[in-house]
Amino acid sequence: MERKLIALDLDGTTLNADSKLNAATIQTMQRLQAAGHVVSIITGRSYQGSQAIYDSLQLVSPMINFNGSLGHLPHQSWDSEYQFTVNKAIVLALVQYREQLGISEIIAENKNSTMTAGQDLIAGKFFPEIANSPRLTPETLTRNPNSLVLIVQMDRRTAVIDWINKHFGDFVDVGVWGGPNAILEVTSKGVHKAKGVAYLADYFKIPRRDIIAFGDEHNDLEMLQYAGLGIAMANGTPAIKAAADDTTAYDNDQNGVARYLNDYFELAE
Repeated sequence: MERKLIALDLDGTTLNADSKLNAATIQTMQRLQAAGHVVSIITGRSYQGSQAIYDSLQLVSPMINFNGSLGHLPHQSWDSEYQFTVNKAIVLALVQYREQLGISEIIAENKNSTMTAGQDLIAGKFFPEIANSPRLTPETLTRNPNSLVLIVQMDRRTAVIDWINKHFGDFVDVGVWGGPNAILEVTSKGVHKAKGVAYLADYFKIPRRDIIAFGDEHNDLEMLQYAGLGIAMANGTPAIKAAADDTTAYDNDQNGVARYLNDYFELAE
């Protein structure tokens, strides 16, 4: 069998509902990696929020963070590391108008740093790394972040999106997280997970037809469409299932990814 690039979303896909890895998933990924396939995490999470998972899987491949904005090789220097960023002038404009726009908290992240402005109780649930992070101010923000996350008041969400698009729409895209909370993500224009997957495929000289990608949410859409085989999770959104080439028989609490790959590669469980 030709060498494959296996692109793994984390939350709702490779991880269970408790954001944990199952032993069977770890075993499957290690076996595929040992067989010569490239197993890579492609996540919206920060590096800080995904490093432990990378280590638990014992991967040796590059990882894509911030939905395609950062590609790097954990724990070592990589000449092909890349990043897309949001101009800090845009960040500081949002800080300046934060209260007026109804933004509860702003989280600016890079590979190894996190800064925040404002405060929202739900932020700590999704971003545990912000607990002791420095405040986001014109003085502390010395470089452009890879990712900008906004916790907004639900009734102001559309207005915030419209404001950003009006003032900075030529430079950034605004994504809406799934779920009941009003969380927006601001990224460099045209950047998504498929950018990272395509970069890795080119680096490893793996043709598009030999890319297998797994996802469950809207931020996985471009990646699943780009892959030669895009797989939606059984617990995925209707839109993701409609766009995918196939759907797992089992959800993320039932080792859906590992079971699918075991069948595909004819691995004995």
